[in-house]
Parts: sequence; C-alpha cells; structure tokens
Amino acid sequence: MKLVKTDGNNSDLGWIGRGIEISGDISFSDRLQIEGKVKGRLQSETGTLVIGESGHLEAQIDVGTCIVFGVIHGDLISRNRVEIRRTGRINGDVVTPVLVIEEGAVLNGLIKMGNDAAAEASLTRAEEILKDDKRKLKGA
Repeated sequence: MKLVKTDGNNSDLGWIGRGIEISGDISFSDRLQIEGKVKGRLQSETGTLVIGESGHLEAQIDVGTCIVFGVIHGDLISRNRVEIRRTGRINGDVVTPVLVIEEGAVLNGLIKMGNDAAAEASLTRAEEILKDDKRKLKGA
C-alpha cells in the first residue's frame, strides 16, 4: 500500500485517515500511520507502524517497529521495538526485543522479549498464515 511518496529521501509513507475503515491484509515497506479503523493482518519486515490516537486496529500485526497512541485488539510481533504511549491500549500478546510503556498506557496480554523471540514468533505466524490460506483454498 503506497499512498504518499516523498521525493527527498525515496521513502514511502502510507496514511489511513480518520473515517476510513479497511478490512483485509496490508503490507508496507517504510512507514504506515493509521488514524482510522483496520481489521485483518498488517505486515512489514522492517517498516514502522504508527497507530494514532484515533486509530483502532483489530488485527494480527507483524512489523519492524510499532508506536501505539491508539487501540490494538490482537497480537503484535515487532522485530525491533514497541512503544506504547500514554493514550495507547493493547489487548493482545506482544513479542519484541524492546518494549517501552509510558505511564497511563494499558497492556493486557502476554509479553515475550528477547532478540530471538520476535524472529521465532514471526516465523511461526508465517507458517500459521500459510496453513490458513491453504485451508481457504481447499474450501473454495
């Protein structure tokens, strides 16, 4: 998904604004900011996901870095870092090597930390997705 291209540094910035609702799988490479609602899966091996204060996700997330000002309902895997700001709310499990939680933030779920934890969880998630996709194809 590429919504905005900045010419200066060849980076891509995706933006899902307030009032926008998306259902499905989203892949991005550099940075995605969400102020609207998303249901589904978000994936980026090295990208940064920013969930704004009005952002609401019901999703399975597998990204490089995640900064949360809004709400996540679902599991989160981050290969680099997760930051939950004071307005952030996560209801789901978090796997990351680095976790920063500001005072006032809410995290309801299991936490698994360590450099290998995110890579292992990401591989397991990929295997689950492949199995799920195969089941859907057989049922179609």
